[in-house]
Amino acid sequence: MSSPKIRRRPDRRIPALVAATIILAAGILGIWWSVAAIAAQQPLSGLDGLEALTWGAAPVIGAAILAVVLGVILVVLALKPGRAAVVEMTMGEFGGERTTVITTRGLGRIAAAEAERTDGTVSTRADAKPSAVRVAVGTVAPDNRDTRKLLSDRIQERFDGLELKRRPRVAVTMQRKDKR
Repeated sequence: MSSPKIRRRPDRRIPALVAATIILAAGILGIWWSVAAIAAQQPLSGLDGLEALTWGAAPVIGAAILAVVLGVILVVLALKPGRAAVVEMTMGEFGGERTTVITTRGLGRIAAAEAERTDGTVSTRADAKPSAVRVAVGTVAPDNRDTRKLLSDRIQERFDGLELKRRPRVAVTMQRKDKR
């Protein structure tokens, strides 16, 4: 069994999208210039002014600096770990000064276990963040409102027993199932 990850990985969609867009634009531009040069059997059009530039020219140095800065930003964003996906809890029986943490995955498992113990539940699924726990429950109970309230109260009581420093909000959604 693998150990749970305590650090949440950052969202890498935006840096990946930026890098992919730049690479795609450069590729399309290169293909367009190549096809135009082959079709006209001439040197690449649009690059007439570039042959006069040297490696020390200001536009070349500016483009190189921009590429390096963009590359460093993308690498830092890719390697930077996310916030810790944990909630602090006090250890009252060992003294009020001692603290430990519980992972958000652990909070979700506790909420799902409480939901499984409730009569009338068929299936449970929990999604936890440090500030909120969402529990989706499939039930055969005829009145979902009472079961939802009971389940929400039981999960809150369980979280209170853990002595969490910041108790997450609990949201329970019920879905009626016909069979068990």
